[in-house]
Amino acid sequence: MTGLIMAGGKSRRLGQDKRFLTLGGKSCLQRVLHAYKDLFDEILIVADAQESFESMGLRVVEDLIPGRATLGGLYTGLFHAAGDRVFAAAVDMPCISPQAIRIVLEQADQGDIVIPDLNGKLQPMHAVYSKACLPYLKELVEASRLKVQELCAISGLRVHRIPQSVFEQVDPELRSFFNINTPEDLAFVRKWIEP
Repeated sequence: MTGLIMAGGKSRRLGQDKRFLTLGGKSCLQRVLHAYKDLFDEILIVADAQESFESMGLRVVEDLIPGRATLGGLYTGLFHAAGDRVFAAAVDMPCISPQAIRIVLEQADQGDIVIPDLNGKLQPMHAVYSKACLPYLKELVEASRLKVQELCAISGLRVHRIPQSVFEQVDPELRSFFNINTPEDLAFVRKWIEP
């Protein structure tokens, strides 16, 4: 399986590039890579441009349809992935844990989309997607319909939801799902990583 790291965001609300934001001596990108390192045969970074990552020796693919947010990046990553399935997470999830990822991977063959459901809130950036999603993703992205809920509502796809209680067994505070969008989020996560 391929591990995707979605690294395209503009970081407008945060005001700085969160991909290389340092927390506890490691960038957000390094933290996600560390969580991925023993789990995936292939790791792909999906970004709006390759230049930022050239010195890191990582495989980077640029958005096939630029400016289409998470679903656009997901379409690009799934298109380029070597295998039939990908696990996708965002670069701004510095507390993502291998244990929480494993829960999703262990159930990966139970649907075309295997996605955590945290009390009714789907977590598209902690989920597995199969290549069966590609034609539907392309259609949604080209139409600028960019909500993962629309993808999950397509009758041609099997969606397997994993309840919050399963993740709480390995991550009681659900830190694995926390992402940084605002200065307040950054201050909050610093308390976890840099007490």
